[in-house]
Amino acid sequence: MRMEEMQLAQLEALLGEKYQIMRRIGGGGMAQVFLARHRRHGGAFAVKVLSEYLAQDPQIVARFEQEARTAATLSGHPNIVPIFDIGQGDGLHYIIMQFISGEDLASWLRRNGKLAPPDAANVIAQTAEALIWSESHKVVHRDLKPANMLLDTNGRIMILDFGISKAADVSDGLTRPGESLGTPCYMSPEQIRGLPCDVRSDLYSLGVIFFELMTGKRPFDHESVTAIQMAHLTEAPPDLLSVEPELPEICGQLVQKMLQKRPEDRYQSPQRFLEELRNLGATSGPGQLRPQLNMAIEEDLHQPITGTPANMQTISAANIGSRQSADFSDAPVKTATAVSSLISETPMAATSTIAQREPRAAARKKPKGLWALTIVVLLLAPLSVAFFLPEHPASAFQDAHGRMVLVPAGSFIYGDNSPDAPRRQQTLSLPAYYIDETEVSNREYRHFIEATGHAPPNADSYADKPDDPVSGVSYDDASAYAAWVGKRLPTEEEWEKAARGTDGRPYPWGSDAWTTGVPTTVQPVESFPDRKSPYGAFNMAGNVFEWTATVFPAGDREFTDMRSLLGSPDFSRRWYAIKGGSFSPHGDVFFRCFMRRGFPSDQHSPIIGFRCVRAVPQQGLLSRLHLLIFGR
Repeated sequence: MRMEEMQLAQLEALLGEKYQIMRRIGGGGMAQVFLARHRRHGGAFAVKVLSEYLAQDPQIVARFEQEARTAATLSGHPNIVPIFDIGQGDGLHYIIMQFISGEDLASWLRRNGKLAPPDAANVIAQTAEALIWSESHKVVHRDLKPANMLLDTNGRIMILDFGISKAADVSDGLTRPGESLGTPCYMSPEQIRGLPCDVRSDLYSLGVIFFELMTGKRPFDHESVTAIQMAHLTEAPPDLLSVEPELPEICGQLVQKMLQKRPEDRYQSPQRFLEELRNLGATSGPGQLRPQLNMAIEEDLHQPITGTPANMQTISAANIGSRQSADFSDAPVKTATAVSSLISETPMAATSTIAQREPRAAARKKPKGLWALTIVVLLLAPLSVAFFLPEHPASAFQDAHGRMVLVPAGSFIYGDNSPDAPRRQQTLSLPAYYIDETEVSNREYRHFIEATGHAPPNADSYADKPDDPVSGVSYDDASAYAAWVGKRLPTEEEWEKAARGTDGRPYPWGSDAWTTGVPTTVQPVESFPDRKSPYGAFNMAGNVFEWTATVFPAGDREFTDMRSLLGSPDFSRRWYAIKGGSFSPHGDVFFRCFMRRGFPSDQHSPIIGFRCVRAVPQQGLLSRLHLLIFGR
């Protein structure tokens, strides 16, 4: 049995009561990655298992566990793959993280080549958003590269493998003096020298990636690792326009600044760099790129979850050896072969035997078989045509956590040209997605609290008003709930499209302000059905403000106001946009869909709640066939 098959068997023994281990989906010399499904709610996870020979080295084990701890501190950002658990047992060391349906950017580049400047800028802007978040947690990635950037089905870039990251300015005792961690083609000069690194080192790596995205080549790409490292240390970065003369001159200027040898000569923060990108028209929401999916994995994700194996509690490391004859990697192939035999080979063999024994009888029955075949073909022809028609997502999506409404793919008007609008009017395009029909209620949030032990919200209504929107939750609380249900918080762009549709209306219900009968207290989540958004979402103006996943550019003025409000400077400098206004004094000013406010990620308010979004599920072939036959 191969090592990965042994690990799969061990994982089944260790985690099988809670997870169904599906298959190996990736990995290399350091670790293997397996696809798992949660047996109760069906969520998909990636389980990263440290290779057995490396698990014998305490220092490597410590670094592997550091990966999980570091990445876990960064959970809650839409551009960072979240970590849910870390554990060990039976000689395995593993990390459980969110599974992302998509493709790493390195693979995408190999298939498609360089990007157009707007697409490249969008990828880099999304990554900069993640770096702003990691910098606020004093974490340096240290290994940014296209292979660690996942492109999901919505066009979102998600960063993974903070595995060699290290808290800035804090010695962890795991990196030996002079040791440099990272991938040579993307390493900063100070990283190659083994010097302390901060976020400016990640910005250097991002500059290398930006160069590669726009040219299809790396700025320093020699035959040996030593030659590459020396180039990063001593050679001036090549002029982007000398490689691609048709690129805008400003692109060359941006990349040159990112690739400066001395950290003090680069952009000093990802926030400053992102602001410059945005001033040039770049957006940091999901982009236009789409991944090529592994359809075998996607089919696995749409199969029914099996129950907990009856003998799972009796399986232990002691009897794993008795299962070594099972070939887990070949099991799906063997199953398919067996089914194929039942469908085709067995009837053919039987027909052959009958023909040998009774040739005349078989000959007489042949026309009847042809008639039967003709009837089957005629019956299946319309179904076959319908089966291969382009699929259209359902207008609503229901799961155990509530109903979601579809926001179709396409363009919409974002922002406004009124004097107080925070963003100028522009036309953007987004892929299709689902958004919660209502704000998350106290009733639904309680399920999360009881299942996870998360701290309850700081709101009076939580205990006795189950149908009111949950409030008194921080951005981090809302993100934790979203991860638990397999969803995420919407970006500001997604929230705004869901609220106002495509025609640029200022309010969800149209162009007229709500001036009479406006409540002054929070209402149940299904109140005011006559004021739903064009897609059918309740209370996207009023009730409570709603968290979004978009960073709010707070500055000294906002920090001063927050210190005055709290009577303390103890709040996060990482702020997020909140949208939709509230039924509180002056909250109606923010009923207009294009307006926004900001709030610290670690603070909560009785007038701030949230709702979630999720990607449109990709239907497998079996699911589509079931839908065509049964209509549900």
